[in-house]
Amino acid sequence: MVGSMLITLLNHADRVKIACLAQLVNAIAPIMTENGGSAWRQTIFYPYLHASLYGRGTVLRPAIQSPLYDSKEYTDVPLLDSAVVMNAEKEELVIFALNKSLEETLLLECDVRSFQDYRVEEHIVLEHADVKAVNTAAHPNHVYPHSRGNARMNDGQLETALPKLSWNVIRLRRA
Repeated sequence: MVGSMLITLLNHADRVKIACLAQLVNAIAPIMTENGGSAWRQTIFYPYLHASLYGRGTVLRPAIQSPLYDSKEYTDVPLLDSAVVMNAEKEELVIFALNKSLEETLLLECDVRSFQDYRVEEHIVLEHADVKAVNTAAHPNHVYPHSRGNARMNDGQLETALPKLSWNVIRLRRA
């Protein structure tokens, strides 16, 4: 949910000038604490972190074709949410991709011929087999992002598999 909201904010950055995180003082804050005790990062912390670190630059509008699903409220909802940010200063292209499928891996294919001299720097994935898994004071890294995504470049095409219910950050850098 948080990843989808961040992607929406990025994709509307030409109109959105400020956004607020109301959860800072509520029960679902990105960082939780115990009175006089420890602090730990909730799972929602990581999409905020990644958007802050890598969502700087010019937002490019992706043309997305995705499998669809129906919800109680809406029909033809894409299973894939994505935003793309070009940071010219760092010579970096960042693809944020969210697979909302409850059951299936999604194949992501991106035509990046305009960035042919770029290579995959990193593919960060936030996922967990248990959809209800959380971080706690006792297990602060139970759900934690890893850099074992399988994004690869092939003749101007970026290809990767997005695990079910996953937040993905794919960083491309000029070689």
